Amino acid sequence: MDEKNKDELILKEYRKLKRIMKPVGKEQIKAIDDLLHRLAFMTITLSDLENDVKTNGAIVLFENGKQLMRVENPAQKSYNTMINRYNALYSTILGYLAKAIEPEKTKQVSDGFDEFVGGDR
Repeated sequence: MDEKNKDELILKEYRKLKRIMKPVGKEQIKAIDDLLHRLAFMTITLSDLENDVKTNGAIVLFENGKQLMRVENPAQKSYNTMINRYNALYSTILGYLAKAIEPEKTKQVSDGFDEFVGGDR
């Protein structure tokens, strides 16, 4: 994939993430904007690495002088490292979203306990 297409895909992913994060609010989105850019980059890069592994396999032949050996595909190694960081970053961003949505859930759903306790006093 050429650089221009990759940049377009990253921008498209970034915009998608920003729409998903809309409930967080404009001020908070400004605070996590850099994280959204990183997550978009990682999403597209992981896709590239995954395609490389699908095409070339997880184990590749490596030539070192006259020696030929089988080694882990460098794309597989990069993928394994990045996917862990991607999951951690995604969890962080979802935490912001959960905090933004949680107050709405609390207001909408009441078990009646507060009304019961407050009604007797």
